[in-house]
Amino acid sequence: MAKKKSVARNGPPAPPANPNSTKGNCDRLFPETLLSKHNKQVLHLEDLIPNAVFVARNALSSKECEDWINYAENNSGWDVVAHPATKWIAHRECSRIQKNDWTMAHRLFTRIQQIVIDASKQLDIFDKSSRINSSYENKSYQPVTCNPNLRLYKYTKGQWFGRHIDDTNKIEWKGSDTPYTDVSEAQTEITVLFYLSTCRGGATRFHLPNSTKRKGSKGDDGSVAFAPTQGAVLLHVHGDKCLEHEAEAVVDGIKYVLRTDIVYGVC
Repeated sequence: MAKKKSVARNGPPAPPANPNSTKGNCDRLFPETLLSKHNKQVLHLEDLIPNAVFVARNALSSKECEDWINYAENNSGWDVVAHPATKWIAHRECSRIQKNDWTMAHRLFTRIQQIVIDASKQLDIFDKSSRINSSYENKSYQPVTCNPNLRLYKYTKGQWFGRHIDDTNKIEWKGSDTPYTDVSEAQTEITVLFYLSTCRGGATRFHLPNSTKRKGSKGDDGSVAFAPTQGAVLLHVHGDKCLEHEAEAVVDGIKYVLRTDIVYGVC
């Protein structure tokens, strides 16, 4: 019997700064001005890979993207992320800013909520409300918000992230900061990538479990890639059904990405 292939995993992100830090609250949260309250753009969901990966253009305006980049470069410090590939961890080289911000996370969710609902209908995500639990009667397992652990990534020329899969993460749901009070079984199910810049290279490439070439593929291996496009958002299912994927090396320019996840919960 053939040995099972080892797959590098992108596990739980590093914990954000201590919320009890003596720094002011403004240092711990993203400025609310980074996301306009007046953007009424209607988003259209596109299937990059049916039932697995989706994109929508113009989720963020060009001004919003530039505001996020300017904030990152001028008002916060980048942490260096650099580790070589091992049997269990993919090669990665980039810079990161990370904050735990429930308010901004839920505003991002509100911005993309309709396409999240549309994508969710195509995903085979286990309904935790189907468990034998009397308290779950008349409830469903559904998308409720974005992961408050927001991560800004910066990839410069030559930097990349090797082939890996994204794990699910349980979300601690308590306290006054959460958008709702009656949610249980909260867990991430979908990766969300907002592309803040356009660059050469740096594509997010997904590798299909077989070699059959699919529509939108670039290459004989049947993989499917999405090039960084300012303002676009990409959604892909993660956990047990996650497709192996990578962030290709940036060839020219700088790739800025805002990463979060869609949190599901029983409510």
